[in-house]
Amino acid sequence: MKKLFVVFVMLGGLLVTSGCQRNTSPSSENNQNVQSVESTEGSVDQKQLTATIVLTNQGEEVTSKEVTFQENESLLKVMKENFTIEEKDGFITSIDGMSQDQKNNVFWVYTVNDEMSDKAAQDLLLKKDDTITFNLQAF
Repeated sequence: MKKLFVVFVMLGGLLVTSGCQRNTSPSSENNQNVQSVESTEGSVDQKQLTATIVLTNQGEEVTSKEVTFQENESLLKVMKENFTIEEKDGFITSIDGMSQDQKNNVFWVYTVNDEMSDKAAQDLLLKKDDTITFNLQAF
């Protein structure tokens, strides 16, 4: 009886310890999951967003363009990638050859979703589906 008890304890111990072992050889399914995560890793961490940039001169629309950008990109960076611009201290002074004229008090101003912005283009972070309207206007 004592021998039978010892055998059962040993078998029970083997079962417990074998159930706690980690599977070190990944299945083919696990390998595919790891490969798909690795292959898409570059495209997953930054998703493409879109916004619309409208250029107007004295209220008349000159052009409208849908642009793509990454999350947390500034308006200035997106403008540099999509238009020919000149800027000073983060403020845009010329877009596609249309320049502001300080002597005649003509400046670029912009709205974000129809609200006047109080930030320089380098400080404004674009958000999904924003509509940015630049207007070259006299003050």
